[in-house]
Amino acid sequence: MEISFLPSEYLINCIRKLGDIKRLESNFFLRAVRIKNKSEKTIRLIQYRFDIKRNNNCVKTIIYNEEMIKEKSEDVEQILEKLDNPDIAKIFMGVEEFWKKELYSSNILEPNYETGFRLEHFTHMDLDPVDQLVLTVTYVEEEEEKKEVCTIPLVQYKNENQYTFPLKGAWIAINTFDNPYEHRRMNSQEFGFDLGQLDENMVFIPPKGNKNEFFCFHGKEVIAIADGEVVDTFNEIPENPSAGELLPEDKMREIINKFGYIPLAAGNFVVVRHSGNECSFYAHLIPNSIKVKKGEKIKQGQVLGLLGNSGNSSAPHLHFQLMKGSDFLTARGLPCYFTNITEIEGNKIEIIDKNFSVIYAD
Repeated sequence: MEISFLPSEYLINCIRKLGDIKRLESNFFLRAVRIKNKSEKTIRLIQYRFDIKRNNNCVKTIIYNEEMIKEKSEDVEQILEKLDNPDIAKIFMGVEEFWKKELYSSNILEPNYETGFRLEHFTHMDLDPVDQLVLTVTYVEEEEEKKEVCTIPLVQYKNENQYTFPLKGAWIAINTFDNPYEHRRMNSQEFGFDLGQLDENMVFIPPKGNKNEFFCFHGKEVIAIADGEVVDTFNEIPENPSAGELLPEDKMREIINKFGYIPLAAGNFVVVRHSGNECSFYAHLIPNSIKVKKGEKIKQGQVLGLLGNSGNSSAPHLHFQLMKGSDFLTARGLPCYFTNITEIEGNKIEIIDKNFSVIYAD
């Protein structure tokens, strides 16, 4: 049996402090697992066991029975048609192909056939962080029960650089990494988030139909989080006409045919490479507002463009993410720690780890 997983090599364990209870929450995300039958005989998978460990000692166990294995296999099978498109596969998986559709099966695997599961989110509260996720697959081959073990390291990632926030003032961050149903489902966006502000009615996203200019933060300056080099920009997509209203379908088809999926999703954007090949990505900018060009050396705090409502956007906002590498489709998402932000009560923080956090950047 062969077990492969994404992201490959290790998972990033982002640690969250849990305030007065003096505990830490380990928080990590297993994007996908492929289990391939390398035997010359048919096998039947009967159990997945996840052991979360610290210093080789198990602190939590999660078990999926045979019925759950079937359900998780069916979940993958339902999306394989969409993953035929290489760009869509990369957006979600980070690779062009992970499972082979023609060899995909449920929990009963003929020789060379495979199955799998996706989007497993794990948390564990304890005094200290955990450092291993051990997956044990139990299967039956010719009435004999066997096991295959896959050990996945959990790494606490530290940034290579000192970063400042990409906007000035007070902002609300949504779809952060503790929400596993939004950005975290996509490869390079695992630790990405969206930034906006409340309107006068204390509403983050107001009723559909409000024009972009209605939003007081539309057109705010987006700034570089550190020194670096601009490695990519896009500046040509019109803004969506209003909140909740995307461009017409024929215009979106034209964008895909001419430019591909990245501008359709991100709208107008800037990518900056910093030391250690950490790359910051700023999306949904106003067309023709980008003030830097590819190959330009820039400084921390330099204005890159203006916050807008282009691409896959429901209202004006900034989508921000940090990546290991510059390719929006294949680069690995990274957590980003900032040196100049406080939370709503004025306490200094480094990372945005709660959905709908109110953040102030000086």
